[in-house]
Amino acid sequence: MTAVRRAVNIGILAMATLLIIRSDALAHGVGVRGTQTLYVANEGSDTVSVMDVGSMKVTSTIAVGSGPQHVAISPDRRYAFVACSRSAEVWILALPTHAATIVPNATGPGGQTVFGSGATYAYVTNSLYSRVTVIETATGKKVAMIPVGEAPTTIGISSDGSRAYVPSERSSTVAALNLSLNVVAAELPVGVRPYAVEISPDGKFLLVSSADSDTVTLIETATQKPLRRIPVGDDPHHVVFGPGGAFAYVINRGSDNLSVIQMANHQVVATIPVGKEPSDADITPSGHYIYVTNTGGGDVTVISTRTSTVVGTIPVGTHPHNIVISGDGRYAFVANNGSDDISVINLLSQETVGRVPVGKRPLGMALW
Repeated sequence: MTAVRRAVNIGILAMATLLIIRSDALAHGVGVRGTQTLYVANEGSDTVSVMDVGSMKVTSTIAVGSGPQHVAISPDRRYAFVACSRSAEVWILALPTHAATIVPNATGPGGQTVFGSGATYAYVTNSLYSRVTVIETATGKKVAMIPVGEAPTTIGISSDGSRAYVPSERSSTVAALNLSLNVVAAELPVGVRPYAVEISPDGKFLLVSSADSDTVTLIETATQKPLRRIPVGDDPHHVVFGPGGAFAYVINRGSDNLSVIQMANHQVVATIPVGKEPSDADITPSGHYIYVTNTGGGDVTVISTRTSTVVGTIPVGTHPHNIVISGDGRYAFVANNGSDDISVINLLSQETVGRVPVGKRPLGMALW
């Protein structure tokens, strides 16, 4: 009877967890991310696949520059910026016509695009020239090339659009940019080989992951001074803030786990095991669940931010890399770099409901 009772209790707990996830997904309104169309950068075939979310079918394939890795949709939903690593071009696709404007010598391997306040300008990391390329969004005109440290990676922009922060892997610094003047206002020291930068929701702090020192540097934005380096797991990369910014979650690729940082005391308060070689993460619009792709395991780990525990594991394709959750919280899309397709996860049922073939080595994705 004890074994039977235990099994019943486990079943009830699993059902309760699923019902919580279902109600959480249904409660979301449409966020800043779209729900209609998914744009996928296919690094190996030099194309962008356009997938209709409703039918889960690719409706068109757009030839772009060589080695597209990243796609970003402008906040006004008028443009898609595609960073092409090998040709060093940024392709600007007008939406929904896909008429293209090409900006040469604007990016490099790992290049990423973010948009400033009002989406007037786009800022693109350019690892080939150790610059940030500033592009006028509507015209595609290159208006500035801001020198930063060697091999810039990601960009974080303040909520008021006045400042940007750019880590540089080989310089072990973060460049603080004054965007009204397009100049570097300060160089901030961080750990060895910084990769990701995230700004806290209240705008008071930066968190910068450093892959070779296994730390996250905490920087106060008002003074632009590093406050401390927080030890985390091996090879930390992406950082995701939870709801309200009370906690931050750090993906540790080398130790197959997530470090949970409590922002009130700036300390790691939990370590959550995930799958093999975690690569990317996204958070539901409510902030209640984080989905982590595991490149080495071919699955996605589901984490509750309320309990800091794993509540599910979902099989996907081969070598899953990037993940993006729709603005209504109903679907997650996973780019399977090894099987050349997109896994579609229904967040209501917590199951993969489709595998959509795209181009070779899909990587970056964005929803329109």
